[in-house]
Amino acid sequence: MNPRLLTTLPLLVTAFVTLFTPDAQAQPEQQLGAIGDLPLVSGETLLDVQLGYRTAGELNADRSNVILFPTWFTGTTGQLFQFEKIGPGLLADTDRFHVIAVDALGNGVSTSPSNSARQPGAAFPGIAIDDMVNAAHALLTKQLGIEHVHAVMGISMGGMQTFQWIAQYPGFMDKAVPIDGSPQMTSYDLALWTTQEDVIETLLEAKVPDDRVTRLASRIGTLSLWTPDWFVANVTPADFPGWMASQEDPEPMDPRDYLAQLRAMIAHDAYADFAAAGGPYRERIRAGLLVVGVASDHMVNPAPGKALAEAIGARYLQVESTCGHIGSSCEAWKVNAIVNAFLD
Repeated sequence: MNPRLLTTLPLLVTAFVTLFTPDAQAQPEQQLGAIGDLPLVSGETLLDVQLGYRTAGELNADRSNVILFPTWFTGTTGQLFQFEKIGPGLLADTDRFHVIAVDALGNGVSTSPSNSARQPGAAFPGIAIDDMVNAAHALLTKQLGIEHVHAVMGISMGGMQTFQWIAQYPGFMDKAVPIDGSPQMTSYDLALWTTQEDVIETLLEAKVPDDRVTRLASRIGTLSLWTPDWFVANVTPADFPGWMASQEDPEPMDPRDYLAQLRAMIAHDAYADFAAAGGPYRERIRAGLLVVGVASDHMVNPAPGKALAEAIGARYLQVESTCGHIGSSCEAWKVNAIVNAFLD
């Protein structure tokens, strides 16, 4: 069993802590599924892969009510429940659906640089968003006996995985809901992610303690997580030192795990998978699609997702909020209602 289970509260999650005080709810049991060796899109092989997952909600007789929910950047499936994304009447409504939440490769629960027995640390091969999707597909089909799902949905990097799902496995789901994600990175996204990558690499080479490495990378992310308007309205200069200290994760993520997922996002391009599959992407997308984006998002630019939705005539929900990247959580009452109506 991975010793880091549910020990990390990454930057995105501490943002939720600041804005919300979620009611405690019992989290489903953390499970691990062994899917064996995984061929990666790079040509390398990730050995002895295990994926963390949790399930909630009753599976109906014909297995037609499954929602797959992958994790966000540095997030865990436990946090999807802790911060009220999955549960009765929530974004993924367990009163109606059987939700399978999957820990993405590299998050410290699923196979990662920090817990791989045969490929630890620097020996861990580079992973892509494609690989996260292929691993989850293997888990569902080979371990859980699920050949088709009603929907795939995810937030942030989970939204990126959702775009990959409709590119890699277009017939696997009836509907897809990428939230605060993107089918490919813009130059603005790359400016943020590659700066964090360079900082982590430099500090690791200088043998700076791991906790300081991750904390500094997370502080860079803080600059783009909210909007300047949100900062000015909610954090005074006098309060800033204490506020920033409150964002510190008491048990920071292993920087090598952080780097593995970060690099996966930097290389993310679902359009490449559409092209590799042959034919225009408009003809490849079979699932009903609802794309959710926040107009003020400074962390994952919403333009590519909006453009894809408009190009194929899919639904696009534009969230107006000064909360920036987590605007869909600030406006959860609206987003949850629209997503649930779409899933009907």
